Amino acid sequence: QTFKEGMKWLKDGVHLCAFPEGTRSKDGHLLPFKNGAFKMAHKVGAPVVCFSIIGAGRLMPANWMFPRRPAYGSMKVIIHPPIESNDKTEKELAKIIRDTIISGLPEEQHPLDE
Repeated sequence: QTFKEGMKWLKDGVHLCAFPEGTRSKDGHLLPFKNGAFKMAHKVGAPVVCFSIIGAGRLMPANWMFPRRPAYGSMKVIIHPPIESNDKTEKELAKIIRDTIISGLPEEQHPLDE
């Protein structure tokens, strides 16, 4: 149901925000992605804007509900150019998105599995 609603919103021009890991990392490294957001974007041909978030794990660890201190100067968000989805397979789109996000992260946040 949620998946279908998300696709309808995308078709209607609504911008959706998704965190493809599905949870916060316990050690600060990028985790494997779940495919729901890529699947929605691919099915409707919506572009994807990737964000690389640097330092969030230090500010708000996975086991904390609220930030442990004010964030002034301790995080950085890189907004990457839009990636078109209509000329790629779902698998290609997922790989390009992951590679794009990784490109904006410092080495200590790169995934351990790659």
